Amino acid sequence: MTAAPSYVIFSGGSACNYIAKAFHEVGRQNVVYVLGISDNGGSTSEILRVLGGPSIGDLRSRLTRLIDIADTYPSDERVAIKELVSYRLSSDPDRVRDEWASIVEGRHRLWKRIPAEKKETIRGFLTNFNGEILKRAHRRFNFCNGSIGNFLLTGARLFFGSLEAALFLFSAITTSGGAAGDVLPVINTNHSATIAAQLENGDTILGQCEISHPSTSCRAVTMTLSPLMVNPVDAFMQFGDDDYKAQQTSFDALDDLDGDSDISGSDSSSNLFYSKHDDEHQPLTSPIQRVYYINDYGQEIYPVPNSKVITQLSVKNTLIYSIGSLYTSIIPCLILRHMGNAIIQSRSLKHKVLLLNGCNDRETHGYSALDFVLTITAALNQSLLIDCRRTFYQQNQPLSTATMLDTDSGYISSTPPPPPPFPDHLFHPSPPDSFITHLIYLDQGDIPVDVEAIEQLGIQCIKTKGDWCSSSGKPIYNDDLLTGVLRSF
Repeated sequence: MTAAPSYVIFSGGSACNYIAKAFHEVGRQNVVYVLGISDNGGSTSEILRVLGGPSIGDLRSRLTRLIDIADTYPSDERVAIKELVSYRLSSDPDRVRDEWASIVEGRHRLWKRIPAEKKETIRGFLTNFNGEILKRAHRRFNFCNGSIGNFLLTGARLFFGSLEAALFLFSAITTSGGAAGDVLPVINTNHSATIAAQLENGDTILGQCEISHPSTSCRAVTMTLSPLMVNPVDAFMQFGDDDYKAQQTSFDALDDLDGDSDISGSDSSSNLFYSKHDDEHQPLTSPIQRVYYINDYGQEIYPVPNSKVITQLSVKNTLIYSIGSLYTSIIPCLILRHMGNAIIQSRSLKHKVLLLNGCNDRETHGYSALDFVLTITAALNQSLLIDCRRTFYQQNQPLSTATMLDTDSGYISSTPPPPPPFPDHLFHPSPPDSFITHLIYLDQGDIPVDVEAIEQLGIQCIKTKGDWCSSSGKPIYNDDLLTGVLRSF
C-alpha cells in the first residue's frame, strides 16, 4: 500500500505563503514547514535591537497563513484574531504610541469580536512584551510599523523562556496548530541567529536584510578568529546542543549593555521600513560564494539544528526546497550540522523536490536553474563537511584545558596549540542527486533551465504552467496546477 503524501518544506516566510495551499491539498495535515530565524528586517529589527532573541517574523507569517488553510470558512472569531495578529501599527511616530497603548489596554477596535478569555490571554503576553520594553527604555524602542503578531510571539517567548512554547501558544490561540500542519524553527534557541555572506571578491556582508534587501548603511567587514581549547567546530558556539549552554552566559551579558555594538543588532533600526518587493536595490558587488552563521563577536559558528527537524526528515516522504530567497531563506536551513546527513540517510524520503523561483533576485542575479541545483548541493555538502571535520578533531585533538609551561619565560600559558589541518582526503562530497531528485519550474519563468544538463545529474525536470502576478507582472505558480504536479508523484 502506498503511503499517504507527507511533506517537510524548507522555505522563507513570504514567497511560500502564496503556494502553501497546494501542499495541503495533497498532504492534508501531514505538512511541516521549516523556517530560518535569521531575518533582521521590518519590525523584527527593533525587537532584535532592544530585546535580542531569534527572529520570529517568518514564523509568525506562516502561522498566520495557516489560519486560512485550517478553515476555508472561518468564524468571525478566527477572522478577528487573524486581523489582530496580522495588524501593523501606524508608521506615524506621533500616533503610534497612543495606538499601541489602546491595544495593550484592550480599547482598540481590533478586540471587539474576540472572546474575553482569548482577549485577556493575548493581552497578557502583549503586556509582558510592553514591560520588557519599558525595562529597556534607554534603548528607545520604535513601535512604528510594528507587527502585533511579532509582539505577541516575543512576549510569549520571554514569558516561557522557550521559542517552541511561544509557537505552540500562538497556534492554540489562532486554532491553526495541527489543523493545517506544523511550523518549526530550524534552530531552537532563545538567542539571535545572524548570517553573513562571503562574496567572491572577498567582501563580507553581515545580516540577512543587508544581503537581500539592504539599506544605505550596509557595510562590508573583515572578521578573524581566535583560538580556544575546544573542538574547532564547536568553538564560539552560541546555541545548539546542551553541551554548549554554559557558554551562553557570556552572551546574555550583552543584553545589559547600554550600547548596541553587537553584530546582530548593528544598524537594525535602518531595516525597519525595508521592502521585500523593492526591485531598486543596488546589485551585489560580487556573486555570493557562501553563507554562514556568526556569533555576536563576528566569529563563524556551526549551529545544531532543531532535533524535531531531523526527526521530520526521517519520517516524511517528500522534501521540498520551496520558492524564496535562495541564500537568505533556504541555504541557512541547509548548512547546519547533521542536515546533509539527515537528508542523505533518510529511508523515508522518496522525493526531494526543488521548486524553482519564477525569476532571480539580488542574491541570484544571472543564475540558471543549474546554478540553483549546484548551490543547494554545495550547502548540504558544507553540512557534511562540518560533521566530518568535527569527527576528525574529536578523535585527534585533546579537548582538556591543560596549562602549558613556557620554559623560556617561566610563565604558565593556557593558550592551546593550533589544531592540525583537516586532511582533505577524508571528505568525499555527495552528488546533486543525493539531495535533489526533481526540479519543478515554470514554463514562462525568467530563469533559464538547461533540462539536458540537469537530467544528466540524475534530476528529473518537470515543467508547469503558471500565472502572472497582477502587481509586479512577474511569473508565479498557480495553486491548482502546482497541486496537480504534486499529485503526480
